[in-house]
Amino acid sequence: MFRRRSLPLLAALLAPLPALAHLPAGSRGPNGGQVQDIGPYHGEMVAKDGELTLFLFDHNDRPVAAAGASGSAVLLAEGRQQTLPFTPRADGAALVATGEFRAAPGLRVVVQLVPGPGLTRAQARFTPADPPR
Repeated sequence: MFRRRSLPLLAALLAPLPALAHLPAGSRGPNGGQVQDIGPYHGEMVAKDGELTLFLFDHNDRPVAAAGASGSAVLLAEGRQQTLPFTPRADGAALVATGEFRAAPGLRVVVQLVPGPGLTRAQARFTPADPPR
């Protein structure tokens, strides 16, 4: 009799937890940008004409301050390649890179990120202006 009562409890404890897959790669993040895994973080790229904004989140989807981070974006747009440096935004909540490009479908961005001093460089590929998958 004891086993029958504990079976539903055991099944509930062993069931997979869908909440563990918070921001899956390729989805849209809280700022409307494309999400990709980048090292130990989730990166959300928002593209506007002439500006890329990269928001960082930990794997529990909590925002990570970008104040100590650095990196670059290798951008391919309209058949032209540019390398743009990221700088922390004034409020420290994101990294920003500016250049001459249109945020149109087909825009490709490879981000190289150093999350902070002494941390390993990470890389991710984004297509921030393409429709979500």
